[in-house]
Amino acid sequence: MSREELCAWLKLLRLDFSPSKVRALLERFGDAEGVLRAPAGALREVAGMREADVVAIERVAHEPLEVPAPLQSGEARLVLESDPDFPRPLVGLPDIPPALLVWGALQERDRFAVGVVGTRQPSAYGRMVAERFTRDLCEAGLTIVSGGALGIDTVAHRTALEAGGRTVTILGSGLGSPYPAENRALFRRIAESGGAVVSQYAWDATPDQWRFPVRNRLIAAWGLGVLVVEAPAQSGALITARLAAEYGREVFAVPGSIDNPKSKGCHALIKDGAALAESAEDILSTLKIVAEPRERTESLPLLTEVQERLLGALDLEPRHVDALARQVGLAVHVAQAELTMLEMQGLARRMPGGAFVRVL
Repeated sequence: MSREELCAWLKLLRLDFSPSKVRALLERFGDAEGVLRAPAGALREVAGMREADVVAIERVAHEPLEVPAPLQSGEARLVLESDPDFPRPLVGLPDIPPALLVWGALQERDRFAVGVVGTRQPSAYGRMVAERFTRDLCEAGLTIVSGGALGIDTVAHRTALEAGGRTVTILGSGLGSPYPAENRALFRRIAESGGAVVSQYAWDATPDQWRFPVRNRLIAAWGLGVLVVEAPAQSGALITARLAAEYGREVFAVPGSIDNPKSKGCHALIKDGAALAESAEDILSTLKIVAEPRERTESLPLLTEVQERLLGALDLEPRHVDALARQVGLAVHVAQAELTMLEMQGLARRMPGGAFVRVL
């Protein structure tokens, strides 16, 4: 990405436009630079544009902008929906932003994730449960996604790091103003350990209250499902669970004491059809996760380019070798041989009928 394109996107993010409005502008003008160069008359022709929006675009187009040092050094970067490492579960969703700022690294395996959310003031029971579930889900190879808030979010992130797993934090503020301040050291540890801290907002966006329910869409859509550990009847975690259900993701809730108001939200979710989760095994079986115990390593085995493509095509549902070969553009006998190599490395499993599944 050129410096000019990066600057244009950073300015566009300052506008805090909805994803649908940004997409409409990109469809009309091609890219962020095109949006900022567009004349006022053309901007007014875009569906949903208000006069205040036109004025705001003209204003930011002429504002000076200094690219933040982490973006200049590569410590952080802008990831567009068209980029290969944009989170795959988010691609194509109309209410998901087409650009994210990322501190750290995203990996292909992060599409196999579970969101872990809950109250900011958990009980001792809630903390214990969050630690147990997070540790076991990491052991199964899943990435833990949460919002970086105090309470259950923090427990989930820290436990994932301690378990040697991967975790992704999705902020309700800009990367340059990470919130809460108490977790800034945690965010740095996540980014430097190979995980990622992600924001859909401008670099210096403040943690305004409205941003958090909006960013919950990312947590809800990112994973295969969302686990609510402990949440009162009125809770942001319940918003995330509702959004996850709308996206077709699985929703899990941990039951608690009937006398604990912090369990009311989880009990309401279970009454409404969420899966009751007593252990990580309940989640793994529902998601059809195939997990193989193996010695912990710092990274996946070194794969060839063809093996990387096949691994990216594998999913948790069995897929026949013929379909996999067509998807990645290989002869069937070549795909069969490469899948066998992935199987030997513990990354794929052969199923009856010539099918294969991804192993986490």
